Amino acid sequence: MPQANVVPGRYRQVAVATVPSLTATDLVAYFTGREVYFRTRFIVARCGERLALVEVDRAEPTGDAALFVPTTAARVLAGPEECALVVDEALDTAVPSQLALAAERAPGARCVVVEGAYSHLSFILDPAPLRLRVVDVVPPGPAKLVDQVGRVLALAEDLPPIVVDAELKDSRDLLAAGRPVPAADLLIPCRASGMEFGTTRVWFLDERPPQQEWTLVGCERSDQIHRWFYGSVPDRVDTCPRQWLPAADQQPSGESLTRCCLLQEGIEERDDGVLVPWGASLHEVRAALDRIVQRAGVPWTRI
Repeated sequence: MPQANVVPGRYRQVAVATVPSLTATDLVAYFTGREVYFRTRFIVARCGERLALVEVDRAEPTGDAALFVPTTAARVLAGPEECALVVDEALDTAVPSQLALAAERAPGARCVVVEGAYSHLSFILDPAPLRLRVVDVVPPGPAKLVDQVGRVLALAEDLPPIVVDAELKDSRDLLAAGRPVPAADLLIPCRASGMEFGTTRVWFLDERPPQQEWTLVGCERSDQIHRWFYGSVPDRVDTCPRQWLPAADQQPSGESLTRCCLLQEGIEERDDGVLVPWGASLHEVRAALDRIVQRAGVPWTRI
């Protein structure tokens, strides 16, 4: 059975060659006994608009100055019917998750060759990335946790291929569906929330305004602060994203990540997902991704 998520350890191992034929027999004959750069292990063979992926074995260099060596064997890893090419200068071909993003554009291809930033070429063979469900609340936008995960994955050369499936909950939709007293004023945690509600009068909890008849749009921590300020429990529309993790008695279909303001620092691991603090640092997001990868047992091979 083929290994999943095979990527080169370095893109300098990957060369490109124009060939007269892409049949397996012709490719093996063409690249066996041929001189290649001493770092070359993989060759993207092109014939017109079609391509194939070939791996070669090389003779040992005969001295420190040897830059080219003959190949001793060649094998076809993916033929022209199995390969697709994605060209996108925004992708860093050294990062497995960016190769996985390219593979999303070529569903069904066993081998996705990617020409990315700096015109560097690499590939992902038998892509099967971890699909990570990231649950977050908007506004404000962009969704902070989704953005942080994307920034970490954009640089993580040492993580397996991961594709983010963002699941965004709009607090305005939650309010429309769950507001107990439609005529009441609204109380939201702070001005930085980015929420706007037209002509409805809005108060900000962090400014400790005089108590009104209002509906709190916030999480458990906001509820706790309200009780501290006013000694009462308000009507509340809950916007904490941890409520949308899979129920503890259900088998999750994949890995989930979200944030919660009740968590002060570090990460919290549950059967149904992993949590980071509401104001998580990139270091905490990376720690959560490391733990998720361990939990999921993502197969991948850097060769």
